[in-house]
Amino acid sequence: MCGIAGIIAPQAARYGAALERMSDALVHRGPDGSGRHFFENCALGHRRLSIVDLVTGRQPMLSPTGTTGITFNGEIYGYQAIRQTLADYPFSTASDTEVILALYHGYHHDCLAHLPGMFAFAIWDDARQELFCARDRFGEKPFFYAFGAAGEFIFASEIKAILASGLVTPTLSSSSLIHYLRHLYVHPHETIYGNIYTLPPAHSLCLKGGKATVRRYWQVPGVTEGIEPGRAVEQFRFLMEQAVARQLVADVPVGFLLSGGLDSSTLVAVAARQRDNLRTFSFGFEDAVSDLRYAGEIAERYRTGHLELTARDVDIAEMIETMQAVYDEPFADSSNIPTYLISKLSREHVKVALSGDGADELLGGYCWWYHPVRCMAEARNSSYFECALIRLKGWLLAKSQRQLAAQQLYEREGERYSRCYGSVMEAHYGQNIFFTGAELSALGIAGAKGLDTRNFDRYSWRPSEGVNDALLMDVENYLPGDILAKTDRASMANSLELRSPFLDADFASFCLSLPSALKITRERDKAILRDAYADAWTDSIRRRGKYGFAAPVDKWLARGSVQALKQSYLNDPRRKIFSLLSFEKSRGFVERNDYRTWILLVLAAWLEKHDFQMPEGS
Repeated sequence: MCGIAGIIAPQAARYGAALERMSDALVHRGPDGSGRHFFENCALGHRRLSIVDLVTGRQPMLSPTGTTGITFNGEIYGYQAIRQTLADYPFSTASDTEVILALYHGYHHDCLAHLPGMFAFAIWDDARQELFCARDRFGEKPFFYAFGAAGEFIFASEIKAILASGLVTPTLSSSSLIHYLRHLYVHPHETIYGNIYTLPPAHSLCLKGGKATVRRYWQVPGVTEGIEPGRAVEQFRFLMEQAVARQLVADVPVGFLLSGGLDSSTLVAVAARQRDNLRTFSFGFEDAVSDLRYAGEIAERYRTGHLELTARDVDIAEMIETMQAVYDEPFADSSNIPTYLISKLSREHVKVALSGDGADELLGGYCWWYHPVRCMAEARNSSYFECALIRLKGWLLAKSQRQLAAQQLYEREGERYSRCYGSVMEAHYGQNIFFTGAELSALGIAGAKGLDTRNFDRYSWRPSEGVNDALLMDVENYLPGDILAKTDRASMANSLELRSPFLDADFASFCLSLPSALKITRERDKAILRDAYADAWTDSIRRRGKYGFAAPVDKWLARGSVQALKQSYLNDPRRKIFSLLSFEKSRGFVERNDYRTWILLVLAAWLEKHDFQMPEGS
């Protein structure tokens, strides 16, 4: 896991000082070493966190002829097997980085079809005078780029490195600001700046003759209807165990972030069959839902070397300020604070940790989102009589009054969605909004009324008007924009590599191809995971509902230090935020002490920590 940077421009050696500043801005991503290489028209930089091939894996890495160079961030899982298929290439290292160079040598841009793993890389081909860049299928690793005033092409793992080059003056993006206020994060196809760009997941970029061409190289697989459930469970187990085995490969100690939920418990159970002496880490955060009891049960069952990490007396106001430097963009998912803290504490013991990220989006884990749209889809796709039978069956199968009440609530929400929204996609988008268009307009933000229909033009599949549309929306938007951005920045700020076996290319593709009935039903979420691994969990975990990495925002906002921060940032009309929002119209939201207050506070803190030009017309 590393940090990458580069500048494409004539006489690239002139940019040595700029490249060094970019590299220095990424030292947290790669504290174990740095490297630079200059071609005539390309400067490549690299910061290294040594995980695989500790001795000979230094970067930037050159081809045997020296005419091709790569700077790479990520891990290519199963690279040893890929290497065996490339016997004609004269390998000189044992690293996965050189496997990418070999695939590029053999397949050119089509190398991506043969490349699993999480990655962001840039390859300079001196013979072709071409830069070829790519980002992994789900967006685990980031890739940002911009054009300088003199036409330079600048890229890096984080926005802060692009700004450190001194070649770009950032301009705030109004559309990204709106998306943030609605959803807590910036859309994964954009950045908070109008003139700094992100390469979307599953896309490549080719720069030639000063022109950048971006294309999608991987599509979400279609659904395989009619697959026999028993066969699906068998294949699910096989691919899960293969994914874990691939991601356990490292030349440094590997641990597991064990929450006590279904996903991380499954990973530990699978890994325990493959390796002895596992190390697991659980996190208890004051005022938050504690998973320590459940995690302890799994650790005891599989005899792991287990550590319970706790953070007490955390200064939340100080953490809010710290997060603005970690994330580069406004980011109001409050679980970023506990994620940062567990990464910091885990890094004291291991360099690599496996986590359960991706399972909820692939397998239907967000019951509070997916069940209402499932009910909406059932009502729209069934006759009144069929829908009544489905509802009655669900009620009869409910195992408790609590489950029955939840089903009835989901059904009422589904009926309301049918009246309010034209499609499942619109309903799912609408249920994940914090500030409505009308509220944003009242705050003085132009262009915020109604649904942002641009969001529906960016997806790569054909809508089915079923619950699968909601899952796929989250795979291509919420997962890369929120979850993976959160974990990448929080872990890499602490020089910890996080790996996500559920996002293994083969396993995730299989899950995406499954009918939604094998993932979420009226009675269960993550149905196929439960069928495959329920016997690997303890009874209490098997019965447990879905909990996120809960952060008690209302309690945090009531703390004295946070109240003082709020007073400084949100009650002073001279602050930057009120050049964008109406001070008077914001009063009601500021006084609420709810998640919308948190969103405004995070934005105000971010604005004060960053310099930029305002968008035209603001």
